[in-house]
Amino acid sequence: MHTINRLFFLVVLFVASSPAWAGHSYDLEGIINRALEANWGMIDAQEGVQRAGLRIEAAESEFELKFFPVAGIGLAGEDGSSDVVFSMGFRLEKITEFGTQIELTPSVQRSDDQYRNRANLRITQPLLRGAGRDYTLSGVYSARFGERTAMRARHQREIDTVVDAVRYGYEVVRQRELLRLREESYQRLKDLAEATDIKKRMGLVDAMDLFRVRIQLAQAVEERNRSLEMYTEALDSLKIFLALPLDEAIDVSLPMTFDRLYPDEAGMVQTALANRIELEQIRDALAEARRLSDRAGSDTLPELDIRFSLSQAGEPSSHFPGSTPDQTTWSVSLGSTTDFRRTAQKALYEESVISVGQAARRHRIAKDEIAAQVKREIRSLERLDKAITNQEEQIHQARGQLELARVKFEHGMADNFDLIDAEIALRRSQTQLVSAVIEYIVGQYRLRAVIGMLVHR
Repeated sequence: MHTINRLFFLVVLFVASSPAWAGHSYDLEGIINRALEANWGMIDAQEGVQRAGLRIEAAESEFELKFFPVAGIGLAGEDGSSDVVFSMGFRLEKITEFGTQIELTPSVQRSDDQYRNRANLRITQPLLRGAGRDYTLSGVYSARFGERTAMRARHQREIDTVVDAVRYGYEVVRQRELLRLREESYQRLKDLAEATDIKKRMGLVDAMDLFRVRIQLAQAVEERNRSLEMYTEALDSLKIFLALPLDEAIDVSLPMTFDRLYPDEAGMVQTALANRIELEQIRDALAEARRLSDRAGSDTLPELDIRFSLSQAGEPSSHFPGSTPDQTTWSVSLGSTTDFRRTAQKALYEESVISVGQAARRHRIAKDEIAAQVKREIRSLERLDKAITNQEEQIHQARGQLELARVKFEHGMADNFDLIDAEIALRRSQTQLVSAVIEYIVGQYRLRAVIGMLVHR
């Protein structure tokens, strides 16, 4: 049974480490490129930019020259007689960037077998509410702000995707290394159990030594099985992240070497404050809040419009399309209407002022939060640096203890208690070192992300 288990795990380790068996092999660059191309979060972010572009197109279409065909049919009567009335024409509309509304409506009407041509021109210019480019183009400005927001969100998604790609890739490496270390520990304990059994039959050790090593061997088997399960789960998580089929065989080949960093905290905080895209977004949002507040202030003004209208009509004619319009009427008027209290408009303006204050506070708070993030990542790297040094020293000591205990046990100078204890200490230090090294490597990428230097725009 032990032979079968050993062969099974040797096959598993061979498959996990051999590109020929594992299918496509990804290095770190391959994982990142695949994630940026196929990860669902990146696709959603790109589609967000596309939707924002369509909103700009819709907002700018309000200022296009619009053409509306117009046709109608009706029944008109007088003094007991009636007649069918046909009309057709078109309407041209144009809104300028300054709020000027222009409408031209040529038409021809047929009634009593006669045709009559008309042409109406109407121009309306707001003088208070609705006047000026800032008010008229507010929808376009909002759409452009939405596009800038979507583009920054896509860039932030790129940063998060790169960090996650590193994290998922190195998690596979970590679980594979832990599986290898636990398999090696299992083999050493298995050899010790066989040696203890031989010594027990020879009367050189008592039953307690055999029980002790078999208990530890069973625990090693359990850890090995659990490690294999976690390695498989790590591979599945990576496939999901990369949008790969779960039944596709893959392998990762990532370096475990790294250069230790000794970062300048103050310098990196300043770098983060100069490069983090979140601060750029908050500043833009503050400017947008102020612009919307100004527009809300304009809405509290009464409506005051100047209107010009020009109408031309031709004499009725029996010939289509009738005589040329030659009768001209025109008018110029100044009109105003408003809710005297304007309670709703004033309340919305006060609300917009509050929004400006909130946006300003978010900017101050965000700067402190970013500085805290940088400091936290630096402290984490410093802690991991010390942990790596400590674990390397513990591994050196555990190996010496293991070798000394093995010599004593083989020469009958001690039981296997110290040998098992040294094996446990070595396995624990090796697994902790692997985790610390991988956390340090991933932490370097996180530090570059929080200072805004991981992905260049």
